[in-house]
Amino acid sequence: MAGRTVMVPDTIQSVVALRSGALRLLSYMGVTEKVDYIEANEQKRNVPYLFANPPLREKQIIGAGNNYDTELLAASGANLVVVTYMNAAEADKLQSSIGKPVFVLEYGDMKAKQDHLFESLNLLGELFHRGNRADSLVGYIRNTLNDFKQRTANNTNIRAYIGGVAYRGPHGIASTEPGYPSFGFLSLNNVAEALGEVVSSPLSNQDNAFIDVEQLLIWNPDYIFLDAAGENIWNQEIEKQLIKESLAAFGTGKVYAVLPYNWYTTNFENILCNTWFIGKTIYPKAFQDIDIEVKCREIYDFFLGKDVYDEMFDLYKPYRRLAAEGIAT
Repeated sequence: MAGRTVMVPDTIQSVVALRSGALRLLSYMGVTEKVDYIEANEQKRNVPYLFANPPLREKQIIGAGNNYDTELLAASGANLVVVTYMNAAEADKLQSSIGKPVFVLEYGDMKAKQDHLFESLNLLGELFHRGNRADSLVGYIRNTLNDFKQRTANNTNIRAYIGGVAYRGPHGIASTEPGYPSFGFLSLNNVAEALGEVVSSPLSNQDNAFIDVEQLLIWNPDYIFLDAAGENIWNQEIEKQLIKESLAAFGTGKVYAVLPYNWYTTNFENILCNTWFIGKTIYPKAFQDIDIEVKCREIYDFFLGKDVYDEMFDLYKPYRRLAAEGIAT
């Protein structure tokens, strides 16, 4: 997807995934048994694809942190390197250095770059002779997003805010996302959309923005959802008198915790779980046929081949209403 021509083995025996999301995509495709080398930080991430594939944490290390070591790559037994967030020049240089094919994917998203995600899945389907699996993933995502749209076609103008959005670590209530996917799928009015393209970093793959808490008080949204990754921070913030008394959502009991989905780029399965929960919370009649726990278990099992709902729930305690004092109700 970087516009290069790469000669790859017809049958891939051993693969290494580099950079954000590459290993997750291989997990979606159900080919983790071919992964023999990982980045060091993959050993300690608490994310669905590693809960579903614990043997991955025991694989050989290919570099420190989120980095790779070209000498280790060259000496490894891998006969293919799958990488994301790398341009053509970088890929050519890496391929020349290690003497192994470097296959570049665009990670994409479920919004404007949805086609990139789908093309990456289809390319992996070709590489690993798993075209049917790629088709199933693309079809499931398309059908789910269409389902969201149909259920909320006649929605009212409900104003919502997402806070505590993680980016390179946890953050408090003032970390938000102007393009929060779940709000878009449900046709909700994301009050932070007023920020437009303003973000806190020049990095093109960062979607969160930091606001002043006073701005949140001015917006005063109908519903507030808080990313559970930042609970240690926002739990202290929402105890403050100013927030408790000034935000109507606390008085009406419309503040909830949701799963984080940004850790080494997007966890697509968590986005879908959050959307089902938010949809059922705001539009109970339109989502009355949905049991959130059952739906989340279905999503994890479909994307990863294993239901990891219990692990995620025990770790993050999502989908609970929050009282003004930060205590679950």
